[in-house]
Amino acid sequence: MKDFNQSDVLLREQYRDATKLYDRIRLHQRFSVNPEPLWEWVWRLVRLPANARILEVGAGPAHFWLTNHHQVPEGWEIVLSDFSPGMIQQAGENLGDARHRYSFLCANVMAIPFPDQYFDGVFANFMLYHAPNLDGAIRELHRVLKPGGRLYAATNGSGHMKQLKDLLRRLDPNALLVGVETSFGLENGYEALHRYFPVVNRHYYDDALEVTEVEPLVAYALSGGISQRLDEDPEPLRAAIQQVIAHEGMFFIQKRSGLFEAIKSLDVDNPPS
Repeated sequence: MKDFNQSDVLLREQYRDATKLYDRIRLHQRFSVNPEPLWEWVWRLVRLPANARILEVGAGPAHFWLTNHHQVPEGWEIVLSDFSPGMIQQAGENLGDARHRYSFLCANVMAIPFPDQYFDGVFANFMLYHAPNLDGAIRELHRVLKPGGRLYAATNGSGHMKQLKDLLRRLDPNALLVGVETSFGLENGYEALHRYFPVVNRHYYDDALEVTEVEPLVAYALSGGISQRLDEDPEPLRAAIQQVIAHEGMFFIQKRSGLFEAIKSLDVDNPPS
């Protein structure tokens, strides 16, 4: 069985480049019911100084920065990192003429190549559940933050994409449907972060999908590589989605997403054990 928390599997099958990720992104962009896009909502919650050093780990194709680039303070020095060289290349291409505002780095969250207390803010969105050692990854993020620095970590929660997962489970009982958010999700992320950060705030993003077209949802479902049966023959999946849309007018899918804001202690003389 595939283990999607293994870095080599992730790099080879999911994040070699942005192709599969884009199939997932496009579904949310087109069919989400919340009029405020997720990355604009996250930006609204960010509290960082006008002159700051910023790191994003697992930056992917830089969609967070593409969405909010016009609001980025001139005084920010920003490093975008990812463990996938293909993602880093795509991030630079996507930012285009704005790429001069950013530095790009291929690096693993388990060994961030910067000194202690270097950054004012760190972003780790939808990636900590992939860390091979969650506690070690959070400890490393804590290490590179200055006292009073802030970590922003978006993630999913229990029941995210439930209706789609129920359908996939019905079509293939052997589908790999254990949510990655079980290792770092909205329900258990607070405890993992609070071990290192004295202040942890949890924010919930209210949204759902109302999908009215078959193919974007098929592409999303197949992008995860969770069902060999459906990868080889997607027609049962396509027919099932078509049936729901024809009967209900749409395929409704609940979402459970949110953001953790973790603030590092100012007391550098008493680090967490």
